[in-house]
Amino acid sequence: LSGLRSADFPSKISEDVWHVVESMSLEEKIGQMLQVPVGKLLMPDGQLNATALDFWINTAKAGTFVDTPGNSIHGRYAWYAPQTLANLTNTVQQVALASGSRVPALWAIDAVRGSSFVKRATMFPAGVGLAATMQPQFAYAAGRIAAKDSRAAGYALAFAPSADLGVDKRSGTGFLGFGEDPAVASIMMRHTVRGLQGDYKTDRHRVAACVRHFIGAGAVPDNTLFEYHLPGFQAAVGAGVAAMEQQHRMALNGQALSAAPFYLRKLLRDSLGFKGIMIGDSAVSSLRAAANATDSVFLALNNTSIDISAEPSLFADVVGMVRSGAIPEDRITESVARIVQVKKDLGLFDKPFADSSLFPTVGALQDVEVARSAVRESLTLLKNSGRALPLRTDDRVLFIGAHLNSTALLGGGWNVHRGGPTRLEAFHDAVYEGLGHSVIQGVEQVIGRTAMYHPGLSLDPGATASDDDKVIDMLVRKARQSDKIVIGLGDPPYPSNAHVTETTDLSLDARQLSLVQRLSTLTNKPVVVLLVTSRPRILHDVATRASSILMSYLPGIHGGLPIAQVLYGQASPSGRLPFTYPKHEYQARDTIWQSQSLEYAPQYPFGFGLGYSPMVYSNVTVDSTELRPGNPITIRMTIHNQGTMDQREPIMLYTSQNFRTGYEPELFRLRKFDKVEIKAGMATQVAFTLKAEELAYYNRDLVRVIDPSP
Repeated sequence: LSGLRSADFPSKISEDVWHVVESMSLEEKIGQMLQVPVGKLLMPDGQLNATALDFWINTAKAGTFVDTPGNSIHGRYAWYAPQTLANLTNTVQQVALASGSRVPALWAIDAVRGSSFVKRATMFPAGVGLAATMQPQFAYAAGRIAAKDSRAAGYALAFAPSADLGVDKRSGTGFLGFGEDPAVASIMMRHTVRGLQGDYKTDRHRVAACVRHFIGAGAVPDNTLFEYHLPGFQAAVGAGVAAMEQQHRMALNGQALSAAPFYLRKLLRDSLGFKGIMIGDSAVSSLRAAANATDSVFLALNNTSIDISAEPSLFADVVGMVRSGAIPEDRITESVARIVQVKKDLGLFDKPFADSSLFPTVGALQDVEVARSAVRESLTLLKNSGRALPLRTDDRVLFIGAHLNSTALLGGGWNVHRGGPTRLEAFHDAVYEGLGHSVIQGVEQVIGRTAMYHPGLSLDPGATASDDDKVIDMLVRKARQSDKIVIGLGDPPYPSNAHVTETTDLSLDARQLSLVQRLSTLTNKPVVVLLVTSRPRILHDVATRASSILMSYLPGIHGGLPIAQVLYGQASPSGRLPFTYPKHEYQARDTIWQSQSLEYAPQYPFGFGLGYSPMVYSNVTVDSTELRPGNPITIRMTIHNQGTMDQREPIMLYTSQNFRTGYEPELFRLRKFDKVEIKAGMATQVAFTLKAEELAYYNRDLVRVIDPSP
């Protein structure tokens, strides 16, 4: 161990941690590298299986456990309260401390939008919604509150945030990240990590953040990977993130990631300087990049710096491989030292159990108000012809669509379960037991009376065209007696698969499209469309038929009231699209930073969004016409609110080049952004400083260069 003790460990492996590691047997060390899903500890009736627990603690000597029973087929309840989860995590912890290696267990949980698998925990908008706020303080708040709610249940590591760049809009989990832009993603990542961790080495209400998923997806040239996909991870490392999760079962440019020393050692450890724990799958054989599972583990441990295996069964042969010399024991010790250090930093040796004093704070009203504010700031107005919005409280408005009367649909994926509530759980929002607000409930709170609401076309896939005709005829009669129509459109209703799987079709459901088409044609009334979607859905002629379109992303169960407030003008929408909104399916991978030589003709560009008050930009000045290294320039502008409502206005600074020597220049690149409040009728000045170094890019040799072109 002397060589390892003197190795470069900027994370400061402490002397007492080395003593713990040195006292472990080889089997105990390898056990620390296992992450066991909670389902493996449960009997079919959801009770803790004492035999299984004994196996994983005393035989396998596992060091990490993950997830809640609500995500297991053996879960006894749909949604587990913090007290119930604490009983589970504490029981396992007691066994871990009394037997096996006697090192405290580390419990981990997904918390990418609040600790939403803990009942009553405050749920925030999905990552794309937080990005749309253009206000990183909401990312920080979401992390801080998720950490507290997780700790209440006994979880000390959170799988969050997601640094996956949302390039392909068809991705099933793209909504968990912060959109397609590296600048927005990096700032949101930094603030989320800081919110989750704070000073986690002393503050026992914070957790270790585990950023997901390193890195990229599919066939991406390395200079593209470095330029656009890497900055979010780099920002997390700069913020001191304690853990990183590898992109599972993925090949990058043909090489199995879990066997790739370039990415998981040279890039992650040497270049980025990441010294925390890396959680991976080591399933090289599933990609046919190894002969079998044993070879997979051999490649993963010898080629990369994976510390914890998310598939514990794969490590069954590691003891024999170490004793045969196939894997050096120092390689195992290196990982275990990092793992035990994080456990010490989290205070698990001193306070290994859930903090029961936090139970009353889970779902606290002050936390819910922060989530509502985040939703309010995220709402993105895509169209507002004829000033159909805002509604007036004395307007006769017909509200149509299940998305307007369901908190489950506002929540979507990673809400109760990874795929969202089941159909039975979502029926009448039963699983929430009164938590949250639907849009209709929010509307009724704003207008002070019962809203005129109809669920619209049946969500039953067995509904016939004749059924639809009858419903639409009835809706047309109601609509003709109204001043305006608000229709909620969005993702399929019971999102067990819709939110967490890839799709080959971004279109809205044809029946939903038909509803807008027929009501707009037959009633001649202004139609307002509220989009509740995990990704940008192709709008087809809804984009022209609707008078107004308001994008809410997946706002979460507390989204109903802030949506109603914006619909009725109690606040002006100020969100901006964190992705390019395609008009056609073939545009699903279009981004604002793609090559200038490619077509860019989306439905709405990245960064688009309107408010209720018109804003006029003027007096745009640059203090120098030369931008050189060491000589930054300042860009100033005046923004005048010419409307009658106060407006929060995001300001974005883009750069573009006429040419780039030897390389295709980007269409636009977002460099800076800010959000300011401008009172009605008032003006404000905004300034940005831009450095030439910020315009550097990675060339084919992975060297950052600054091009002299304008």
